[in-house]
Amino acid sequence: MSELEQLERARRVDAYRLRFAGELETEFRRSHRARYRLPRLILFAIGAMGFGLAPLFLELLWLPTATIRPLLLPIVMGLVLPAVLVALVATALRGGSRMLVETAQSIGILGFWGGVLLLRYFALRGEMNFPPEMLGVAIVAVSVFGGFDSRRVIPTALAFCGLGIFLELHYASSFAQTGSTVLSLCYMGLIAAAGSYTHELLGRIAWATARYAYASARSDPLTGLATRAEFNRLLPRVLAQAAREQRMVAVALLDVDHFKRINDTQGHLFGDQVLRRIGGVLQQLAGRPLDLRARYGGEEFVLVWYDITPLEFEHQMSNLLYMIRETTLENPRLRQEIPLSASIGGIWLVPPAGQEAEPLLQDADQRLYEAKAAGRDCARLQAAEQFHPHEHVVQGDFGRRQS
Repeated sequence: MSELEQLERARRVDAYRLRFAGELETEFRRSHRARYRLPRLILFAIGAMGFGLAPLFLELLWLPTATIRPLLLPIVMGLVLPAVLVALVATALRGGSRMLVETAQSIGILGFWGGVLLLRYFALRGEMNFPPEMLGVAIVAVSVFGGFDSRRVIPTALAFCGLGIFLELHYASSFAQTGSTVLSLCYMGLIAAAGSYTHELLGRIAWATARYAYASARSDPLTGLATRAEFNRLLPRVLAQAAREQRMVAVALLDVDHFKRINDTQGHLFGDQVLRRIGGVLQQLAGRPLDLRARYGGEEFVLVWYDITPLEFEHQMSNLLYMIRETTLENPRLRQEIPLSASIGGIWLVPPAGQEAEPLLQDADQRLYEAKAAGRDCARLQAAEQFHPHEHVVQGDFGRRQS
């Protein structure tokens, strides 16, 4: 499956499952964490501020009884606040272990929600004042605005909402007294679950769509090779590195023979099949990281080999001509096999510093015209000007099927 096909499936199918396939999931998580770093910092900072100001709230708002007063500060300042601060610090630090950061954030969320639930528990027992809405607000805030993994957040949020409802019903003197709070927690739980899922879903679709657009600009959808724009961006980098390391580079232009005639006689859809098959042949050639394969335009392709000798280059061209010649397509409408062949023009050189790409492509294009003039189905290869002129002609007889 090509990169474009993977991304198309990712945004249309996998995004709704909240899980991409393979490396895409890792890349999405990395991007997602970076995008939500600031919102998470703000979220944990607000939580830390709320519990950190507990000594002020204690007498002004919470009004604890003499029985519970000695326990409140040790619980809030000694357990809940440190858990939230650990999450805040772990989120703020760059370059930390992903697993450690996620563990710290999980501890912070559990501490945040657990602290609010515990305070509400004390309030229901009549030992202090604490508004019933705070648990729902805390759960929704983390679920919707934190950008955390929905498959973990949703069950945890619903569990805390369930615990809150249980406490409200258990300690209420009558359902009429606590019914509005229970209903509020039910709605808050649903909002948290739906909001967390929707938020992550939209984030995944947006990320996959952006990646698809970027990949479309780099990859030709018909052949799966790089586009000309991507090739023009990468070739100067390859030449610059070859100049620094004094490595030989080979550049070749390939043109499908009689492609216009194939389009005219077999149809444009069949012509697309030809280009797709040629693209597949070029992808079969073992490419190293600095080797380039691109659709240059129409039925023309461009290839670059990094760190290659003239003899290896000639062998590659002979092998490529043979592979294309062995590739036949059958037109089911006419029930006949259509033979394929190509012409290739190529040059090799150790580029000097500041070598521009355009002269090399023009040189290779000139060799391509010479190959066509020589009867097509062959490759004409030649060293660049700074080398001693030495021309190789790889004829189409190499490996030709015998009739």
